[in-house]
This record gives sequence, structure tokens and C-alpha cells, in this order.
Amino acid sequence: MPYKDPRRKKEWEHRHRAKRLTRRHELRRIEAIRQEAQPEISQAQIDGTGLLLPLVAGGALAALNPKLAIGAGGLTLVLAALYKKGWNWWIVGFFVLAAGFFFASNDQNAKK
Repeated sequence: MPYKDPRRKKEWEHRHRAKRLTRRHELRRIEAIRQEAQPEISQAQIDGTGLLLPLVAGGALAALNPKLAIGAGGLTLVLAALYKKGWNWWIVGFFVLAAGFFFASNDQNAKK
């Protein structure tokens, strides 16, 4: 194997340099074409509409079962911390947790 002997490795790299450079250029061109065809959404382009559905679902969950909402909000925050998720996970977690506590306190006040 050429990589075990430094001299043979240099010779191999020198002989195959043109092929390697051509392949690198081809891969860069393919990647550029792929990015033009399917541009990824950057964090700056996210306008917050993706948060609307989880927030509404969390509010509905809190209204139906506050204990379950508290658990779901806490679990969301724990997962956001463990997997180092973005700010939107934190917002959803805090909202669901707060809504759960709000509806739980309302239920306790109604029982009194």
C-alpha cells in the first residue's frame, strides 16, 4: 500500500494529482448545482410560522389536561437541552409549560 511508505505515497499522489483535482472540481460543481436546485432554509429566513402549530397544540393540550401539558412542556425543555436544539424548541417548551401551570391553577381555583 502506498500510504505505508512515505516515498511511495508521494509518488502515488504526484501521479494521481490531476485525477484527484478533477474529481474535486466535479464534486464541487455537483454540490453547487444541488444547492441551487434545493436551497436550504437558513435560520434568518424562518419567520416564526413554524412555531404556530406547536403553540396552538400545546395550548389545547393544556386546556384539556394541564398535568399532561406540564409533562409535555418539561419534556420539550429537557430534550431541547439534551439535543442542543434551537430557540424555537425552548419557546414551545416554555409556552406549553406555562400554559399547563396556568390551567392547573385555574382548575384548583375552580375547585375551591
